[in-house]
Amino acid sequence: MGEKNQALRNAARKHMEETGETSLQAAMQHVRREHQQGQHADDDHQERMGFEEAPYGDGYRPRVTGTGYYVAWGVEELLGLDQVQQLVQHAEKYGRPDAPDPITCHLCDRVIGVTREEVVHVGIALREVQPLGAAKTELQLPVWTHDQCAHTRVWSWSQLALERRRRGLPVDEADLPPKERRRGRTPVEDYYVFTMPEGLPVFYLQPGDAHRHGPLGYRADRLSDGLPALDLSREEPRDIEEWSIAADRTGLLHIERQGTGRWYQPPTPWAPPAEWLAAAHYHQGAIVLTAPAGSVPTQKLDAGASSNLVDLLAVGRNDLLFGGVMTVTGLA
Repeated sequence: MGEKNQALRNAARKHMEETGETSLQAAMQHVRREHQQGQHADDDHQERMGFEEAPYGDGYRPRVTGTGYYVAWGVEELLGLDQVQQLVQHAEKYGRPDAPDPITCHLCDRVIGVTREEVVHVGIALREVQPLGAAKTELQLPVWTHDQCAHTRVWSWSQLALERRRRGLPVDEADLPPKERRRGRTPVEDYYVFTMPEGLPVFYLQPGDAHRHGPLGYRADRLSDGLPALDLSREEPRDIEEWSIAADRTGLLHIERQGTGRWYQPPTPWAPPAEWLAAAHYHQGAIVLTAPAGSVPTQKLDAGASSNLVDLLAVGRNDLLFGGVMTVTGLA
């Protein structure tokens, strides 16, 4: 059964419990009408940048005929290979229905018989907590899912909670993001700036609208997309060979990731200055950076100030700046 049909049935069953309705078909029709009327439109909002499905890292198969474990690139980026392998070993040990602490799917609440499954997806949920008298800290919690329930990715805690509610599963209301209605509202245009520091040219892209799930949701989405976090105060942008910017004589057309597709396409081609294009052609690449809405004040972005990269130092220290060196194609 597809994910959408299962979500519809889950929501219908929840409606039956709440109202006393005895017909599953009638309950499903009620849920369909609610969606058509836009009563759940806030649950279906997606950002204008990013992929619907996270790119996989390497697959892990402990035995030749054993279970396959799919892990998103962003999960490997956060945990490292050793910790991912430890999760797989944990699954092999406890992934049985008769285990004292069995592994359950986060998006259906059923036990995952890991050793009996053909494929299991291993994701990560980011949750911000603040112990009494201490600073906020980020927890990274494993998220196990059946192949038919959801594919591996990095989630923010509120994204995971919202997806559970969409499927009719119990959630703590405090974990959900604020309600948001976008119907009839024109989104704020995204901002972009071309700068010319020494060396490679830089392209900075910043969303006009804040992320529905806040900075943690933005961080989860970019890691799921396969973009590395970047702290400019400590490291140089690294080459991300799977990524490229397509261009032609009209300007830059879109940003894409090999094997996943187009990540972002503007309404009209970006038109960088001639010297920026010349530098990108000379180096056959550019540094592409992105950060959440409001990271750089919009008045500085409107002015195109080359000094705005200084504002990104603090963003990078908070693990909210993403990007690297991408190939620029089509300028030859």
